[in-house]
Amino acid sequence: PICFWKQARIGVPFSSAAMALSSVVPGRVQWDMLAPIFGHLAASVAGLLFVETLCMELFLPALAPALEGLEATMGRARLVAGITTLVSAVGVWGVGMLFTVPALLRMQRGKIQINRSLDMGALLQAMPLVVVNFLVGTATVIMALLALLPDRAFEWHAPPSMGRLARDVVVWPLVADVVFFYVHRWLHRNKAMYAMVHKVHHSWSAPVSLVAIYCHPLEHVLANLAPMVAGPLLCGSHVAAVAVYILLGLGQGAAVHSGYWICGDDGMHDEHHANFTVNFGITGLMDALYGSYRLPAGAKATTADKQL
Repeated sequence: PICFWKQARIGVPFSSAAMALSSVVPGRVQWDMLAPIFGHLAASVAGLLFVETLCMELFLPALAPALEGLEATMGRARLVAGITTLVSAVGVWGVGMLFTVPALLRMQRGKIQINRSLDMGALLQAMPLVVVNFLVGTATVIMALLALLPDRAFEWHAPPSMGRLARDVVVWPLVADVVFFYVHRWLHRNKAMYAMVHKVHHSWSAPVSLVAIYCHPLEHVLANLAPMVAGPLLCGSHVAAVAVYILLGLGQGAAVHSGYWICGDDGMHDEHHANFTVNFGITGLMDALYGSYRLPAGAKATTADKQL
């Protein structure tokens, strides 16, 4: 759950052509991919740190009195439940709907898988499971935050220091990438788990943002929620910083399932839906180390157009 900031290419010269054409040899490290991937990761971390710092230094102090009053009135559990539900709703339904608009309008410009259009019937059929996963996911995250974060994480008048934020924004995406990669690859390699669980998500070979969490509820917990909250729980991060991170993560999840070059990952995850044997991770780092990193052919021209 990072990569919104990849497209900025902050001081990172690289060749998207090389990334798109790099040979995929399972088990062999793709050394030529590591430098640009680390550059993208650094840009993502810098962008995340900027947003987190802005929210913690400007918005949280202004909201702290109101949050403390609400906690005194409602109790911590209800307040955290309300904040988490609001953040989840904005990320899943707000950003998800926004990024689905191009597909609804059947726009071809900027589309990754050209000549693949949205099946409205399939989208409507997918919505009940998406709603179930939204409810299950929100409840799971609420319980995890309340049970596993330390008391200091809920001190509204004590925002995290710059040092803690810097540590957190490095640890969060790395932990998420590692956990997601291994769980996701296992769901593919274990034939029983793929048939019973992961195949549901891959019924969309050309996904749209609203089906980002269209999957078996077990997969949603193991592959979507666990990677997202593992880093914050490991660090004992401030709950306000975690809320910002979750919102960005949900937005990024919607973006990479949009089917358009607004994805922020150069079409990496869309390529995974088109070709199930590549791109099991989030940032590309784990895939490059295991020889499964590949971008879609269109990444060459599209990325060149977006260079600063």
